[in-house]
Amino acid sequence: MPELPEVHTTVEGIKRVAVGKTITDIWSDFHIKTAHGERQTLKNKKYYENFRKIVKGKKIIGAERRGKNILVHLSNKYTFIVHMKMTGHVMVGKYKKVKSLKSASWKTLEEGPLQDPYNQYIHFVISLSDGKHLVLSDMRKFASVTISKTSELHLHDSIEALGIDPLDKKLNPRLLREIIYKRKNMPIKSALLDQTGLAGIGNIYSDEVLWETGIHPLSPAFKIPIKKFPQILKVMQKILKFSIKHGGDSKSDYRNILGEKGGFQNFHKVYGKKGAKCPKQNCRGIIERLVVKGRSAHFCPRHQTKY
Repeated sequence: MPELPEVHTTVEGIKRVAVGKTITDIWSDFHIKTAHGERQTLKNKKYYENFRKIVKGKKIIGAERRGKNILVHLSNKYTFIVHMKMTGHVMVGKYKKVKSLKSASWKTLEEGPLQDPYNQYIHFVISLSDGKHLVLSDMRKFASVTISKTSELHLHDSIEALGIDPLDKKLNPRLLREIIYKRKNMPIKSALLDQTGLAGIGNIYSDEVLWETGIHPLSPAFKIPIKKFPQILKVMQKILKFSIKHGGDSKSDYRNILGEKGGFQNFHKVYGKKGAKCPKQNCRGIIERLVVKGRSAHFCPRHQTKY
């Protein structure tokens, strides 16, 4: 799943290529009939039709990130929210609609990264006034697109419960400690993943942070020593900023706005390294993998302390 650096990279891309452009049309094959009471997304046909009416003809005036959500602000004081979930990513380019007897699909007209096989699962298309398209590719179709009045974003169900951003200047060791200690019944791995505490951390970056700070993922959150929190904060922000610098992580499906891979996967110390030698200097550990409350955790059993 794209995490903070990948969403940040996408948002910066949208700012470069789409802000100032007008939406001339939208298309989606997400919309299907859903049971009454299900969360309203483009998978609901009526919601899709209303979404289309709201956004068509409006100018994109800005974009920002909130947790793992992409917020695209429109000139009519509405904002549409994209959550890329597990395999989604947003790209821009020139596309054409290809119709068949049973369905329609979109194919890129450009050579290069947009032709990457991971970029071919187009399920949402925004046509822009410059002739290009902002598209969402999502192999597993778990991504969501919703809309809200900009003034009511704080009430949106994807936004309302989110905690502080890990890169927020207001976040200090004391506040981080309070956030983690409140999740006293959770392992530290799970506490870092809890979006109501820290909004944006996922499997990749939690593994990397715990490896570098020498904390075992099963350590109870409330047992992490007070003296560790300045280090946790410093390491967490360093790793996130480093990943942003390298365009995010493309070990799996993620691609940037141009359909290109990020580079952080080339710098993993522990994530996805089961069976490898621990790269920490003078450590002879072998990376292991375990499941913590349904989520995978990669760690070194030799130098990561279980408190």
